[in-house]
Amino acid sequence: MVRACVAVAAFGLALGSAAAAECKGTTQADLNACADADLKRTDTAMNAAYGRLMKRIGPAAQQGLKEAQRAWLPYRDKTCDLEALGAAGGSAQPMVRAGCLAAITEERTKRLSGYLACQEGDLACVGNLAE
Repeated sequence: MVRACVAVAAFGLALGSAAAAECKGTTQADLNACADADLKRTDTAMNAAYGRLMKRIGPAAQQGLKEAQRAWLPYRDKTCDLEALGAAGGSAQPMVRAGCLAAITEERTKRLSGYLACQEGDLACVGNLAE
């Protein structure tokens, strides 16, 4: 029972208070489905930010962004595989992994979105690389 409470608490932390409050699930299957839905939401937001950025930057920056994103995806997945080890073999593992994936994807979305709000003169901001 303590593990279940810890898993639900971890789920709430991973998804944030708004997403966790939206989940009306009471079973582990419900919680897993809520976590998966949140992951899909964050993935859609990240893909939208990525698409907007790709349209704004020049060819060299586009190639660099593609390479960075391709490298980032396995990093995210392996990080969350590691974090879900504590729930390995249990019914909460999909929830823990999806919560991790959503949290890291949300961080990536913030970074990509930040590139779209570059300050003039910021030479390190990808969004300024129009070539």
